[in-house]
Amino acid sequence: MEIYLHYDNTISDLGGRPRAPIPPISVSQFGHTFTFPDYLAENSVEILSDDVVVFSSIIAEDGTVIIPESLTGEYTLVLHFGDNVYSAEVLF
Repeated sequence: MEIYLHYDNTISDLGGRPRAPIPPISVSQFGHTFTFPDYLAENSVEILSDDVVVFSSIIAEDGTVIIPESLTGEYTLVLHFGDNVYSAEVLF
């Protein structure tokens, strides 16, 4: 399944709004495994439940992040890419 992470200026500390819309980032989800584009390797991701971080990880060199099987239900996936923050709702 393809998931689109959208730029979230409500979480970012940059202040102000960009002049042009920032395009979403496409991520593949298969079960509890996410595959990010290779250029995002070494960036951090978090899984949130009601704004509380329940899991965090660094994207591996091959672009993958494996979420624990114990997490089930609806969560928010947050990607920290440089100074930008992207997010999407995900279901396990």
